[in-house]
Amino acid sequence: MRSFTSFAPVLLGLFLFAPIVAADEAKPDSNELEVLQVPQPNAPELSPAQQYCSSIMDAATAAQIAQQTRNLEKAQKQLNDRIAVLAEKAEVLKGWIKMREDFTARATESLVQIYSKMKPDAAAAQLAAMDEMVAAAIMSKLTPKASSLIMTEMEVAKAARLSAVIAGAGEVAVHPERKADAQ
Repeated sequence: MRSFTSFAPVLLGLFLFAPIVAADEAKPDSNELEVLQVPQPNAPELSPAQQYCSSIMDAATAAQIAQQTRNLEKAQKQLNDRIAVLAEKAEVLKGWIKMREDFTARATESLVQIYSKMKPDAAAAQLAAMDEMVAAAIMSKLTPKASSLIMTEMEVAKAARLSAVIAGAGEVAVHPERKADAQ
């Protein structure tokens, strides 16, 4: 046991001296300390409320953008639906206009044939009694020979107004009060 007691101070010295040597070896030199230091931010310290706001800002912005995108998509869908409804109604109206034009063309052709076969004095009396625009349309589709015979049988003022309508000055001739109102 004697040998153990003689080694005890040596072992005790090793145990106490070894951590000091290891700590000296673990210390980096001053150049290494400068490289390893993390620079301190220059920003002022934020209050807890400011820290909270800055931490949720990206999430709030993303949520706001998502909400606006949803609103835009909803508005675009409503707009597309409205355009589809209006396009459908436009097609229906085009169909009605086509039917009306076809009817008018047939009716006008029929009227032109009827008035072309009438005696000039009877045709003149009937054309003088109807709307001047319609009478002018019928007169313009009649042959020049039939139109001239009918116009010779008409009252001079009425024939002059129909001639003006056929010539293109009809709005003024048919409705002279509109010209006076415009001035």
